[in-house]
Amino acid sequence: MLTAPVLPGLCDDDASIDATVSAVAAAGAASVTPLVLHLRPGAREWYARWLGREHPHLVPRHRELYRAGAYAPQAYQREVAARVRIAPRRHGLARAGVGEGRRPAAEPGPPPAEQLTLL
Repeated sequence: MLTAPVLPGLCDDDASIDATVSAVAAAGAASVTPLVLHLRPGAREWYARWLGREHPHLVPRHRELYRAGAYAPQAYQREVAARVRIAPRRHGLARAGVGEGRRPAAEPGPPPAEQLTLL
């Protein structure tokens, strides 16, 4: 399952990642893949105004992360992905290889038949 967008400073901490992975595992996801926020023109300006109004303390960090364009640096994206890879083990999601997800639980069989007495 894609988890997007991961918002720097708002939902990229370990507690937020853990809560997200817990929720997607409970929903039956086979895997978790994070996508860090990207800010294309238009969205970038809107988000900058919103961030400045609602979370002004995060503005310097976002300016640093997005100074080169729409995407956060690869190093930051790898850091988030590495932290997300740890969480599934705590929530019953086996780490899947390429093209391989969690196997669905086996369907329960019929209930055991009640043993009747002859007399």
